[in-house]
Amino acid sequence: MIRTRAAAAAALLLGGLLTGCGIKPTGVIESGAAAKVVVPGPGTKGTVYLVSADGRLFPIPDREQPSVSETSLLVRLLVGPNEAQRAAGLETRLPVLDIKKQGASAGTTMISADTIGVGVPFKVSTLSETARQQLVCTVASTEQRYQVVLLGPDADIGPARCELGD
Repeated sequence: MIRTRAAAAAALLLGGLLTGCGIKPTGVIESGAAAKVVVPGPGTKGTVYLVSADGRLFPIPDREQPSVSETSLLVRLLVGPNEAQRAAGLETRLPVLDIKKQGASAGTTMISADTIGVGVPFKVSTLSETARQQLVCTVASTEQRYQVVLLGPDADIGPARCELGD
């Protein structure tokens, strides 16, 4: 009985201390919209990889799941980041194409059951490793087994697999 009374007294004392801390309640303070980050889940098939401010690849899941095609992902990548993505600090290390003028010269083709070719209208031998990984990871995101060969007017590079480092 004494333990019960002691526990009750301690609970009242603790409750009084917590409620009497001197912080006055406030109303809701507006500070803008909540941040939205879409992270591709394990079943995601189709992701465009842009580059974050720290130089890492940043996944942008395709709006349609599974993605319509590897070529549609490639075109989304080659158009470059949209206004909202640029405002979020995302960029591309690839030459941005004018799809109306050069869009038909970019595409994908199956080379074998597990190898896909990515044709682009710009030199692939001078691309940075980050730019190459943007192409490889974007196209390979529809099927994990894919390895990618980059097909440019100057060279064919690959096959390569998506290697997302830490």
